[in-house]
Parts: sequence; C-alpha cells; structure tokens
Amino acid sequence: MTSLGVRRPATALSLVAVVPGVAAAQPVDVATLDGLPGTVKAAGSFLLVAAFGVLYLRRAEPRVHRALDALLDRPYSAVPYGLFGYVLALAVGLYGLSQLGRIGVANTRLGQLLALLLVCAVVALTAFGFLVVGTLVTDVRGRRRPTYGLAVGAVLSAVGWLVLPTVGGLAVWVLVAAFGLGGAVRRWFHAERTVEAERAE
Repeated sequence: MTSLGVRRPATALSLVAVVPGVAAAQPVDVATLDGLPGTVKAAGSFLLVAAFGVLYLRRAEPRVHRALDALLDRPYSAVPYGLFGYVLALAVGLYGLSQLGRIGVANTRLGQLLALLLVCAVVALTAFGFLVVGTLVTDVRGRRRPTYGLAVGAVLSAVGWLVLPTVGGLAVWVLVAAFGLGGAVRRWFHAERTVEAERAE
C-alpha cells in the first residue's frame, strides 16, 4: 500500500489516505456508507446541505447571486472548475495533516480538529454548490429565489442517495455540487491569476 492508495475488498470500495508520521491510516470507507439505508443517507445529505445553506444565505447571499451569474456565463466549463475547487481544498487540508504528522501531533486533538475542519470544508463546498444549482432551477422558472433554491438544492442532494447505489450516489452528489461551484471557482481562479500577473509586471 502506498501513502495514498485504493483497496478493493470483496464487499465494497474503500479509500485510504495515510499521512506521513501517523501510525494508523485514516480511512474514508464507502462500505460504511453502503451499510446505511438510502433514507438515512438522503436525510443526512438534506440536513447538511440545508444547515450550511442557511448559513450562506444569512451571511453571504450576494455570493450566491455572483456564483450563479458566473455559472450562467460559462456553464459548460463549470464541472471541471468545481472539481478543481474540491481538489484544492483537499490538497490544502491533507498538506496540513501531513505537516502535523511530521511533528508527531496528527493523532492529537489538534490533528483531529484539522481533520474535522477539512470535512466541514468539503461539506460546505458541496452545500454551496447545491444551493447555487437549486437557485438556478428557480431562476429558470422566471424569478431567482435563493431561499427556495436552498430547498430545491437540499432535495436534489438527497435524491441520488435514494435511487442509486452508494458509489453512484456519491458520484452524483459531487458532480452536481461541482457544477454549482464551477462558476465561482472559475471567477476566483482567473482573478487570482490576474493579480499575480499584475504583481509580476
């Protein structure tokens, strides 16, 4: 097993990431999700998207509108940019965990806190993506309503878990959220590159 590997037991797919210096592997085991009823997974998804979505609407509703405008500008490039946002968040979080592993504190409360923050970051990205997609649905119907969009997005996040097997539900969950994230990530990415180019001149 390498430091980042994939195991395929007879029953389900299991992803394992090993942080250097950490004695035990930290598994993200799809078999754990596989053992849960579809209704439980769907309810969990609905509640997580709804909870994080409410926070977005209370603190940063204008960002939802900007993200949707950016998505509508170039919808065909949204999924790759959204997936890039996930990769970037995971890279930063796993790098932080690896540094804690190097100094021998990854298994402490600090390491657990960073791992929890990484999970929250991924869920927050996903919730934002579904919020944008749900708002897009209301926009298609003639009036953009992020509050209704949150309800639509939360329902959409749950549907895949109900009708698909675990791996399929997870794939749809990520891809739909990535579509919603893509516009905002693309705008942020190119804005950062423009700033760097201006500094280099």
